[in-house]
Amino acid sequence: MSNPIKQHYIPRSYLKNFGIEGRKRNYFVDVYKTDDDILLEQISTKDICFEKNIYTIPAESDEIKYALEKHYAENVDSEFQKVYSLLIDEKTLTVTQEQKIQILYVCLSLYFRTPRILNLQRSMNNQIFDRAAHTADEEGLIKMNLYGEKIKFHIDDIEAVKKEHNERSRTVFLVNHLEQWGNFVKYKYDCTINVIKINDANAPLITCDNPVSIRHFETNRFQGLYDPRAVITLPLDRSHYLEIHPNDYADGQTRINRLTQDRDYVFTTNGVTQQNAEKLLIGYKGDIDKHFDIQSHYEKPENGEEFVKKAKYRAEQALILFEILKKKGFVSNEFIGKLKELLEHPYCKDDIQMLKYKKVLSKMGKW
Repeated sequence: MSNPIKQHYIPRSYLKNFGIEGRKRNYFVDVYKTDDDILLEQISTKDICFEKNIYTIPAESDEIKYALEKHYAENVDSEFQKVYSLLIDEKTLTVTQEQKIQILYVCLSLYFRTPRILNLQRSMNNQIFDRAAHTADEEGLIKMNLYGEKIKFHIDDIEAVKKEHNERSRTVFLVNHLEQWGNFVKYKYDCTINVIKINDANAPLITCDNPVSIRHFETNRFQGLYDPRAVITLPLDRSHYLEIHPNDYADGQTRINRLTQDRDYVFTTNGVTQQNAEKLLIGYKGDIDKHFDIQSHYEKPENGEEFVKKAKYRAEQALILFEILKKKGFVSNEFIGKLKELLEHPYCKDDIQMLKYKKVLSKMGKW
């Protein structure tokens, strides 16, 4: 392959699952720019979620210089479609150990390879140098301590100094993110994997330029990369959503749980996606408009209050039901009794997952 200058930090093999195919296998998506409040319709995935030379390694040899970008191209970008097909295949209920590692490796790369942390470091560097500019002496010299390093330069050279230190930050990012990514994949191996299918065609999922979310199971906030109660999520396409649950919820290392959810779930998950976005929301043609319509509906006081009450009750009761399932078993009187109780409640009578449990128990002659 040629030496790539325009390097995508969100692979096009992922973005195409939210796009419409055009000529020469180009895919087009709607893009909402959060900073400018502008919706751009049918933009090529070639033209979003990239940065020139973000993965280019400072080296003389082209082989070394573009080694990281080529690694992503060969081991992540080209592999994403295989992982995606495996995850959305409803017949696949278990995977091999190698397949599970591949799922985690490819999907979690979308968290570690994005430049959000690098951009924060660059912004911090620039702020420090801008403040230091006010300390220049009569000759225009600036003396400062930056992360333990003593440096001195003339104020006329401040932009060049910024560029040099931002490039250093990029090099540190290249080294650190690879190590963190590999270690985190090993750490999450014992996790439980859920794939959620949305049953409402008028409530599509969207994605963004920072699509992997890591947040605490109960607080819904980021509480550290190795938070033992963290849930990791990723929109897979317009109707499928990946959940990687805490390791202590593991119910079989290589099992994939397949669940179904509704419009309420889409409202909350698209809200997470929007909150996680750096600059862009991304969706299939017309889906971003649908997202904002759904958001507006739930933000009306009468709808919002009822949604919160329903969501809180269902979440609390689902946890109770799950605990009974773990301790007593699927066909226990305790589990069946609790399930019957919940299906009689107006907030749970149409719960898709609970109805699936009922269907399975009926087939087993236990209902």
